[in-house]
Amino acid sequence: MQDREAAQRQTAELRSELERVRGTGAGGASSSRSTGAVLRAEEAQRHLEERERDLELAHEHAMELQSERDRFRGEVQTTRSERDQLRIRAEAAEAQVAEMARKLATLRVQRPPGDQEEVTRLRAELLAQQTLARGLQQIVTDIGRSRSRSRSGASVSRATGASVGQYLAGSSSRRRNEEEERHR
Repeated sequence: MQDREAAQRQTAELRSELERVRGTGAGGASSSRSTGAVLRAEEAQRHLEERERDLELAHEHAMELQSERDRFRGEVQTTRSERDQLRIRAEAAEAQVAEMARKLATLRVQRPPGDQEEVTRLRAELLAQQTLARGLQQIVTDIGRSRSRSRSGASVSRATGASVGQYLAGSSSRRRNEEEERHR
């Protein structure tokens, strides 16, 4: 910005000098000296105009870079938010696994040996929950690695978040169906 102002001041000074030289050239100064001064002033003016164009282009480029930086900051914030949500889901899945393990242990102690079907169902559900917890933990780990390697990790984490959401929805639907069948 300061270069532009300096260039504009210098251009104005050269224009006034050019006009002065043109005015004095007619008043008796040597014609070749006047012509040389005019040519130098015109060349300096062209140079300053080129420099001003270069400065305008550099300013436009800087504005584009600033816009891109702001967009990347938004993507980073979105990725962090998605990562935090996945971490919360992973912790919830781990808590469910612990609860299932407690229920299974209680069933083993309290249930008669003939109720093996319930134990088998809970064991299968426990394994599914453990798999889910490991998968979610791996996703959170992968997002952390991806974020450190690339700035374009936001789209990967969004896709991963969607697939985890679908998996969780399918898992809870499957659980509801099993509950309904048991109560029939």
